[in-house]
Amino acid sequence: MPSTPPELPEHTGGPTPPGPQTRPPPGNPPPHHSARDLVVGIGARPGVRTREVLALIDHGLRALGVSPASVRALATVDVRAREPGLRGAAAHHGWPLIAHPAALLATVDVLHPSAAAAAALGTPSVAEAACQLALPTTSTRADTVPPSPGRLILRKQTSPRATLAIARHPSTGCA
Repeated sequence: MPSTPPELPEHTGGPTPPGPQTRPPPGNPPPHHSARDLVVGIGARPGVRTREVLALIDHGLRALGVSPASVRALATVDVRAREPGLRGAAAHHGWPLIAHPAALLATVDVLHPSAAAAAALGTPSVAEAACQLALPTTSTRADTVPPSPGRLILRKQTSPRATLAIARHPSTGCA
């Protein structure tokens, strides 16, 4: 497993409390940054409510000092994409909801694999893996360079029924 990048806040098993450990890492854009280059990854238990997902998203974005306008999409595992709580959170912000197959998520090396996710879904990560996967391109040209995967900037944060992670993606070639 790779070493933990120093700019990521520590995972505590719950949302990171406000304070110095939740400040954006050096080199991150200031809070007024508005490039749509972030992807929010969400893992969830069945029946998660929209308000819980929205609270977790709000907490994560505040920890980074960015607004919802910086987010390009919400990503999750395909079997959870029909959950009303996830669909409601994506719709609330006007973000597309990207659903990845568990087998694809399982190919992403993550900092905090989960035995529970592996047993329930067949992938050791949903939130961290989903936010890092390369986004689909809008181009149909065969010579287009494949998009790069995102770089994890906020590792796994949890609430009782959901998990969140956020990655920054290159701003070219992605939907």
